[in-house]
Amino acid sequence: MSYSLPMRVLETLHRKASVNLFQENVANVLASNVALDRKQRIMNAMEGAPPSLQSMEGPWRELACLDLSPTGLFFSQTRKYAGITEIWNAYSTYTDVLDPSVCQEQGIHPTKTISKVHFRLLEGYGTFFDHCLHQSRLNPYPPSVRHGFTLKDVARIFNAPMLLQDACDFFLAYPRSKVSDLYTALGLHPRTGERRFASEGISALAIKRACAISSASRYILWSDLTLAEIAAKCGYTDGAHLHHEFRRSTGGIPPAAYRRAVRVQH
Repeated sequence: MSYSLPMRVLETLHRKASVNLFQENVANVLASNVALDRKQRIMNAMEGAPPSLQSMEGPWRELACLDLSPTGLFFSQTRKYAGITEIWNAYSTYTDVLDPSVCQEQGIHPTKTISKVHFRLLEGYGTFFDHCLHQSRLNPYPPSVRHGFTLKDVARIFNAPMLLQDACDFFLAYPRSKVSDLYTALGLHPRTGERRFASEGISALAIKRACAISSASRYILWSDLTLAEIAAKCGYTDGAHLHHEFRRSTGGIPPAAYRRAVRVQH
């Protein structure tokens, strides 16, 4: 569950059939936070008729199942509420929030009067957290860097064009490769490659970056490797480059905050 997820849930309730879900998932991996003004617009549009908790539960779980952002990967394997509160507090520390709230084992409590839609979203968070904890406790296997979907799985689930599936396969197999290397592997002239990806509404570079950050996030969460070691594995220049890309993906939350959240669960 990334912090853009509840906004995506609200939008899903009025989703147009033309939405490209693969592109949306790639964008979510690269920047899993929503600007405050956009959050406010989405919530204001629904204030007159707030969605029910029941109407949000299905879309929330479906979107979360394929959320490959660092936060989404964390919640797919979270096992204790202490880890959840650690991430919630990190979000409140590093990211702009509409209204502050406190996350405790007894639930999520706003510190001021909030809108009906916002209150419903906090209820949705609580329900989803309970679902995550229940599912993880049923799983006998410990979290692993090899657990769960990859971007190429998401591309296939949403029946993305073969060009995009091939790009996912390539960058996951060869993370240190350049976009020009992909074009060569596909037998495309660079300009032809750029036009082909542009016609699909997504760049090869976006796919490369999304593959890299989702892979690196698994190592950050579930390994003891240093950032420099993870950077070398996942195609980054160095640990500082990975740190920068990770914070861009999470809306400002650093890798250390996620590692703390994982550690308090054990």
